Parts: sequence; C-alpha cells; structure tokens
Amino acid sequence: MLPKHIGIDLGYGYVKISDGQKETIFPSTVGVGTDLKFNSLLMSIKKPTDNLIITVDNKKYFVGDLAIRQSSIVSRSMGRNRVEDTSAKVLLLAGLALFMETGEQKFNVVTGLPVDYYQAYKDDWALLMQGTHAVRFGADGEEKPLLITIDKIQMIPQPFGTLYDHRLSTDGTLVESDIDSLKIGIVDVGYKTSDLALADGLEFVGKQSMSSEIAMSAAYNMIGQKISEKYKVEKENYELDKIVDSGVLRVAGVPYDISEYRKDAFNLVADKIATEANSVWDRRELDLIMLTGGGGQAISEYFLPRFPQAVLVNGPQMANVRGYLKLANALFRMSFNS
Repeated sequence: MLPKHIGIDLGYGYVKISDGQKETIFPSTVGVGTDLKFNSLLMSIKKPTDNLIITVDNKKYFVGDLAIRQSSIVSRSMGRNRVEDTSAKVLLLAGLALFMETGEQKFNVVTGLPVDYYQAYKDDWALLMQGTHAVRFGADGEEKPLLITIDKIQMIPQPFGTLYDHRLSTDGTLVESDIDSLKIGIVDVGYKTSDLALADGLEFVGKQSMSSEIAMSAAYNMIGQKISEKYKVEKENYELDKIVDSGVLRVAGVPYDISEYRKDAFNLVADKIATEANSVWDRRELDLIMLTGGGGQAISEYFLPRFPQAVLVNGPQMANVRGYLKLANALFRMSFNS
C-alpha cells in the first residue's frame, strides 16, 4: 500500500488537514475521555468531526467539539514544545485517523511550526511522530483499533505553506509565477502566535522573520474581559469561538450584540501586528505582503489599509495546509521515483 500524502496544520485554535480529496477542520481542544452516560436519540451528528474519540497510549480522549461539549477538563494545545505536549500528538493522530480507509494506513506528512519554534523543535517533533502508532478511534461513538504509520514527515516554517500554495500546482509541480524575484512578507495570523516571514526570491530570510504572541487569543481575551465586566459571565477561550463568530452572546435566553467588542479587539490586534511588521521589515523594500491564516481573514479589514502592497490570500484559513500538501506531493513523489 502506497503512503497517502497529507498536509496538516496543528494550529493552536484549529487543526486543518487535507489529502487533496477533502479538507477537514476541527477545534484544537482535547479533553479527558469518559463513558458517556447517555447519547440523545434526537441528537444529529452533522459532520464527522462532531464526535471524535481516540485512545492513545492507553488513555482515552475526547477531541474537538466533543471535548468542548462533554469533557470536564479541556485544554487547547498551547505548548511551545510539542514533544512535551501530549495534546499535540493526540490532535495529529486524530486528524490522520479521519483520513484512513482501512484499519492500517501509511502517511507522508508535511506540517509547519511557528518561525521562532522551528529550529529548536523540528527534529525532535519529527522523530517523536515518525513510526507506527496503535490507537483506538471513533467518530460515531464506536472505537475501532487502527494502526497509523507516519512513514515520512517534513517540517517547514509555518507561513511558507502559503508561499508554496502560490508556487506549486496540486500535484506539486512548479507553476509559472511572477513572484520568484520578489521580496515578500508573509503575515500569518493564528490563534496563539502570529508569524512574520520574509521570502526574498523564495528564500526564507531568518533574520527578518519572527513569531509574535499578538494573535487572536489576545483579541479573545479582550472580548472575554468585556463580557465578564458587562454581563458577569465567565467564558473560557474555547467557548468564545461561536460567540465571536456570530457576534451574539446569550445570557439567560436573551441575545446580546457583542459585535462592537469584536470590532475593537480585532482592530487593536491588527494595529499591534502592523507595528511588529514595521519593526522587523522596511515596508518600502517589500513588493508584496501576503496576509494569511484564519486570524488574517478575521482582521483583514483593519490590517490591509495599513499597507498598500498587502493582499489577503485566497482561502486564508486553509492556505498553509494547501501548500503543505502540494509540497508533500512534490517531495514524496520525487522520493518515490528515485
């Protein structure tokens, strides 16, 4: 059986994954798994990621939305060192399990790390994940044994996924492009970190690339504080996702518009990220600034007017993943052919 090529982004807010045939996204939340006392006969599971259960190293976990709904102890994968972060391993294996067609499957994986973490952790993280992992997994309430083998894994600086998405075709071959000779700043706004990466002639320029903790979690913290002060309601960050998306908070059955809180928080985060971009780059030297990531989409209306050469990339939330997959198709096809 040939390995399946996968691009996966283990974001601090969401896991995004693609094999070219389908794309999947679910919250990066992991909770202690239990035996559910009762499954409502009226509850409809709308998508495969609604009910993720996985047993890794003999420990049972609820993942994504199920963890938010049912686990008494829930965490977001927020550790800098993913080798020591059990949640990161759980999220990766749960994501791959969704793409298995049989009880055994080999994968070739490309994924990314934040710019500042890349050099320190890329080798240890790859070494930990490579090999065969025996898990039990279920997306419909029934766990089944699976053997997940990560045959090859390639780590890259996270924002470069967006660059590869523009430079490679779906099968990993080079496409004609006018960006090869340009100096490009990539602003990848995530949940916990925002990455600023400079590409000069497609070469990664480390001395003008950095990670910042000014990201969407900062906006969520501001919104959560405003909600607490005004409505005396405490919300965990992972509980704010749907509230922030909708702009509506419900208290005792009454809906309240919090869109002004969202606007103020997003505008402030955009301003701070723009300040950091101006501190690491001379904007006059940049031909193009690519704004990417789910957070990039969220703050785009506040960020883009600050830089005349800035553009929001197409499908920004999945742009890195698409690039990872295209790179996987290029790297591992060449490896197989050789």
